[in-house]
Amino acid sequence: MPLLPQTPERYLRAPRLVRAPSGATLHVIAWENGGERVLQVAVDADGELRGELPGELRPEVMALAPEGPEPTADSAALLVAHEPTTGARVRVEHGGGVSRVLLTHGAGGGPPGGTEQTQPVVVFEAACMVAAPAVLRCDGGHLVAFHHDLREDTHATDVAKWIALRLVTDTGEVLEPAAPMTGRDRDLAEVEQSFEFPALALGPRGAVALFGRGSHNFWRQDLDATGFHPRVGLSDGEWGSRGRWVSAVTCESDAGPRLLTAQRDRKGILVQSQEPPLGAAPRWVPAQVRPAVRACPLVPRAPEADPARAHGLRTYFGDIQQHSAHSDGVGSADEVYLRARYRYDDDFVALTDHEAFLGKRTGPGEWAYLQDVADRFDEPGAFATLIAYEWTGKMYPGPGHKCVYLPRRGLPLVSRDDLPEGADLVRAVRELGGIASPHHIGWTGCDEPGHDPEGQPVWEICSCHGCYEHADHPLGMRGEHVHQLADVMLKKGLRFGFTASSDSHGLLYHHGEARKRDPYRTGLTAVQCPELTRDAVFEALRTRRCYGTSGAKILLDMRVDGAPMGSTLQRTGPVQVSATAHGESAVARLELITRDGVVAWAAGTGKDAHIEASVDADYVYARVVQEDGEMAWASPVFLERAAG
Repeated sequence: MPLLPQTPERYLRAPRLVRAPSGATLHVIAWENGGERVLQVAVDADGELRGELPGELRPEVMALAPEGPEPTADSAALLVAHEPTTGARVRVEHGGGVSRVLLTHGAGGGPPGGTEQTQPVVVFEAACMVAAPAVLRCDGGHLVAFHHDLREDTHATDVAKWIALRLVTDTGEVLEPAAPMTGRDRDLAEVEQSFEFPALALGPRGAVALFGRGSHNFWRQDLDATGFHPRVGLSDGEWGSRGRWVSAVTCESDAGPRLLTAQRDRKGILVQSQEPPLGAAPRWVPAQVRPAVRACPLVPRAPEADPARAHGLRTYFGDIQQHSAHSDGVGSADEVYLRARYRYDDDFVALTDHEAFLGKRTGPGEWAYLQDVADRFDEPGAFATLIAYEWTGKMYPGPGHKCVYLPRRGLPLVSRDDLPEGADLVRAVRELGGIASPHHIGWTGCDEPGHDPEGQPVWEICSCHGCYEHADHPLGMRGEHVHQLADVMLKKGLRFGFTASSDSHGLLYHHGEARKRDPYRTGLTAVQCPELTRDAVFEALRTRRCYGTSGAKILLDMRVDGAPMGSTLQRTGPVQVSATAHGESAVARLELITRDGVVAWAAGTGKDAHIEASVDADYVYARVVQEDGEMAWASPVFLERAAG
């Protein structure tokens, strides 16, 4: 198969094929020579690459516009699809947790001899996640595809996404295939899950070739008059970081019609010449435009029970580590923010895609895109988004994996390709005003030599990979490096606060590694802030005024001689510790922990628990355990013996 390879000097992404007289022209964003450009590569009908034309070198190319392969600086442009022959546009709109797919006809998009249609047709509308539209002209209308997370059997939203296909006729009817989609399985719990980011192509007799991306493979699935054919993989299916879309166009060769595809695989842009679908056009039936949605219940908040209010603060919850299809996860960047705010009622979130990992690098354009999406969803007072990414170092005895959180947009990535050592990364991030945080430390290591309590003030101790508080934890853990765990390092004198996150890649049970079916509820970070803004959340993390939970929104406050969690205090003797908790469900116990283990505890009364105790130790933290096994851990307070 022809491959346009990426090299250390040139990283390639976002391939787009445009039909040409003798095949197609491949447009692809290239990061090289200190900037980015759009390359043009001639591709013949057999898929052979026949020459390369470099475009203008720019500081960054965020994305290619839907109307054509020209650069755009609008991250929302990827919520739009454009049909080049008719001018029709499909756009996805989100508002208040409801998603809509709309088709607007352009000039020539209506019935032959008819007038231009300007009013949009509602193709799909539901309180669920929708993204990645595609559109293609066919006989009698337009094919429209998108992916969503609404189950067809129960009408409940779920984790896995699957592609939906519609035919919008020239008279405005919305139809769907008469045949059920074979192979659709929203309950897969393996490495390969979901089917998203659709692309469309037509065969000579009207059959449809549907392309999409799974978690670790690209797929083709044909639809003709006999129904859907089985999906066929287009990649090796190995875990890695691939692109999002397959680009597909039909063309003519001396031997007849061909179908050209391009995709960013782990080693570059893979171009293939395939047989087009040769069957007859599929049969269609009326589609349900506004399907019923069975809401997933949320545990009601109890703001009046928040113990932080006694100190003029509020407790806010968010997931500050997860991945999308921009690295080795699934879904678009937009979905991260929509899911956090409207599905889970979280207060803040961070998308932390790997900046360099398994064939992936993050150039200036993609970094600008990810920051732009975060800014679009940031709403001070209502919902906060953080600017973040994952720095992926070598596993133990290397520095392991760390998330980087930056205080504002416009700061550069610090890449593991440039700084492979953890101490250098932490130092560079601290100089930018940011912070780093190691995670799944019992699996990939905590990087004890690289620790800095100011540049790396918090450690993630719970996620879909398990809990890394101590060995033999009831929540389990991935990995075997028990000498790298939080309790071991606290006893060695390292100072850090606690966070927790999902580290979700959008996979049920995290392909068998997670303790919960929904990987997004395996870890949450809570912060105590005077207001809900990006700055306030970041400052709470930096000062360790935060705590982690196993995924439940457990309210927790701990004070040591009146000082908040995360503090460092001078002491001449024992200190007074008080802690208060309010659970989502019944609290079993509230514990105070030092290097000697549990030194005091109190049983819960319903959802509430309170403890006060005198403690003589060099650090202390509080742990809440609910009857259902959910937990929370307050960041430790560190106690220095005063001189004299």
